[in-house]
Amino acid sequence: MKTAAALLALLAAPLAFAAGAPPAVAIPPCCSGNSRSTALEQDLFADPSRWTFPDAKAWKWSGEGKDRVLQLIAQSDPGTKPKYRSPFNLAWCEGKEWKDFTLTAELRLTKFDAGNNDLCIAFGRAAENRFYYAHLGEKADEPHHQIHIVDNADRKPITTFRTGGTPWKEGTWHKVKIVRNTTSGDIGVWFDDMDKPVLTAQDKTLEWGKIGLGSFDDLGEFRNVKIKGTSR
Repeated sequence: MKTAAALLALLAAPLAFAAGAPPAVAIPPCCSGNSRSTALEQDLFADPSRWTFPDAKAWKWSGEGKDRVLQLIAQSDPGTKPKYRSPFNLAWCEGKEWKDFTLTAELRLTKFDAGNNDLCIAFGRAAENRFYYAHLGEKADEPHHQIHIVDNADRKPITTFRTGGTPWKEGTWHKVKIVRNTTSGDIGVWFDDMDKPVLTAQDKTLEWGKIGLGSFDDLGEFRNVKIKGTSR
């Protein structure tokens, strides 16, 4: 029989792996397609000047129009390291904040080594040190392959379901989808298979915020980044 202390430690431990079917993610009305309030999809790469970088030398644009690609080509300068433990390389889309939304994108990891390689999508950025991010790491462990919140403190996992890791393939563009419903608190992340999420969470701490792309400490590329939802 477990002691009370042991049970508390078990509950406090980050989710390791959830077998079986993922929980349902409630699609917000603005993205359901069955409402007059359904939002129009917007291309977040239509205007590259809206994107800001902590270290512009670490990033590069290539292509034009529908073929535009944002490349993370190097690690950001150490002087731009965030105050709290969170992705070191994040580019942010300025000008609009998003609440309920569906975001789709194509991602390609370009650095493969012995580490737990990753790319990240951030959202709900209410302030410099307040945002969520989906960490698409190869292997699920305490910090990797999780949905995290950064709230004026080091990142903390809020994942309620996850698979065993993100199956990145060299030279391959992978389709990713993120759904956010601030009324229910639901967050869902899909990777290639658009029928079943690979990550889910429930949290209502943050509401409106900006969208970001990047990585903790790896390199990669982003294209066809589109969003529909409630913005201001």
